[in-house]
Amino acid sequence: MNLSPRQRDILSWLHASHQLGTEQLAERFQVSPQTIRRDIHGLCEQGLARRQHGGLALLAAQHNRSFAQRSSAHSERKRRIAQAAVGLLQDEATVFLGYGTTVAAFARALPPDKPLRVVTNNLDAALALADKPAVETWLAGGRLRPADRDLMGFATLEFLQRFEAHLAVLGAGGITADGVLCEFQPEEAELSRVLLAHSQSQLLLVDGSKYRRAAPCRVATLAELDHVFTDEEAPEALQTLCARAGVAFHRCGEAQQP
Repeated sequence: MNLSPRQRDILSWLHASHQLGTEQLAERFQVSPQTIRRDIHGLCEQGLARRQHGGLALLAAQHNRSFAQRSSAHSERKRRIAQAAVGLLQDEATVFLGYGTTVAAFARALPPDKPLRVVTNNLDAALALADKPAVETWLAGGRLRPADRDLMGFATLEFLQRFEAHLAVLGAGGITADGVLCEFQPEEAELSRVLLAHSQSQLLLVDGSKYRRAAPCRVATLAELDHVFTDEEAPEALQTLCARAGVAFHRCGEAQQP
């Protein structure tokens, strides 16, 4: 995905506002309306936004729900997934925790006495780890996304790239029928790619509703992961995709006792 820094900023602003006008953008970035129209054309050509009279708007599939709404959806499934995935952690490991509600559930499921180093941009995960004295937590800086309860942007990526983790734990906005992980925003996809590239082992936590859920920004394929943890309701097709990709598939039932 070839986006200029200004186009990335336009998408970030669009995600917060849902629609923006050409004149509004030109004034914000101190460029001509013609320049902004070229930016809009490029975003629409890549399927990241849609034209509307006088500006652009998000595609319907890019309207992900807020963190609070996502936290309440399938909360018991996420808790079971998180508690099962925690069992893979070795003492003294360095762990990336990505954004999202299932990853935050993973942080809450960590035993308080397990010695780890955790690096994250996820505010809810960081707050959960504040009550776990054995965990050394590093929180990335960057631009706050209040509705998503995380930090994003250039400063966030730069910080995360300073670490090499034993394990990356991340979620996904959706998984295609061909086994491609996708996200709703380019900056989300880029951050997940950084976590994958700077870790030795990769863990995906997704409930079954994410399979074949539409999201426009490509992250990676299942073949680039080591483990997928999901719930009992996940379709058999997802397990088949993981088997073909050589990924360990974990279907999580009743929550394990810590």
